[in-house]
Amino acid sequence: MATLKKRRGNWYARIQWRDENGSMKEKQIPLRTQSKVTARERLSEVVKVKSDIRDGLSFAFPWISDDCRTKVKVFTVGDAIKQWINHREKSKIRKSTLELNKLGLKYFTELLGQKRPMDSISSIDICNYIDLLDSKRLSDTTINIHLRTIKTMMRYYHKIDQLKSVPVIEQRKIPKADPIYIRDDEFQKIMELDCPNDFYKRIFFFYRETGLRLREPFMATLSGRWLDIPPESKTKSARSIELNDRLVQIFKEIVSWYRTGYGSTLVDCGEHLSKVFKQALRDIGADDSKPFHSLRHTFAVRRILMKTRAHDVKLMMGHASVTTTEQYTRMNLKRVAQDFPTLVSSYSNSEKFGQKDTFLKDTNDIRGAYLPIFEKIES
Repeated sequence: MATLKKRRGNWYARIQWRDENGSMKEKQIPLRTQSKVTARERLSEVVKVKSDIRDGLSFAFPWISDDCRTKVKVFTVGDAIKQWINHREKSKIRKSTLELNKLGLKYFTELLGQKRPMDSISSIDICNYIDLLDSKRLSDTTINIHLRTIKTMMRYYHKIDQLKSVPVIEQRKIPKADPIYIRDDEFQKIMELDCPNDFYKRIFFFYRETGLRLREPFMATLSGRWLDIPPESKTKSARSIELNDRLVQIFKEIVSWYRTGYGSTLVDCGEHLSKVFKQALRDIGADDSKPFHSLRHTFAVRRILMKTRAHDVKLMMGHASVTTTEQYTRMNLKRVAQDFPTLVSSYSNSEKFGQKDTFLKDTNDIRGAYLPIFEKIES
């Protein structure tokens, strides 16, 4: 509501509203005139921006002050997101993570608008944000990622004294599920497909036998038989794994393929591999919801079945904590072993079974089942 009020001979525009707690708030704007006719004209100008005034944003009128401007500095959602994205970019986080952050913040802006003061955000707003994410039919996991983004951003501004407080932001509880892996029979069927070609099959084999994350080969360097993965990877810590001759050759193929454009100029190389892998799953009649990352899980599951210590698997996979690795040891391994009959039959009676192994040398012993896909690099 906007009304006129006269005080000491001068007219003022009076803006009144109730806050979210029902308390009455008021802001008076000087109209700098003693004429009621002029005051009414200027009141109509004030009414046009009364929502900005109510939200504590900047406003300007030609009759106010020498520079014709009155400013109220308020830290808005738009300001916060712009600064936060800039901060995240300087932190050199992964591009995919940054894009996911931006998407969550886009939804946040969709709900609150860019001009909303950050200090006015309440737990009710967070509940409304969750409702918005639900309406977009996002998974609970994705919703939790977006909630973490908002929580991390607000905690950051609270830490540097740009926010007075942070509302309660609780994530949804998601039942823990076993890691998704590729069974022996599924992998064998992929190896027997006419398409993709043998090169892509060797790539799939490489990931399954090394446990690397999707983009790690493209940032790694080879020193003799050692593959050095830099700290730019997910856990921000470097690690090295020793490859056997076969994996060294495949890695060199991957590097050459990547440097010459990886067969696609339309998408990221990781996305390209994911699409090829999903198509292969569809072609063998398997569940194509299994991500490319399931090859990494397959590596871990196979290592645990081979009785490799969880700590050694942690080192090979570059987990920040052995707790992450232990998710594989909590699986029903007797049941899981049925999905890897080739591995179990090859190793259950071997002297090597259960020995410490961090060098990936044992992959030489199981190549027989997939020998045709290596003919090109061995000729």
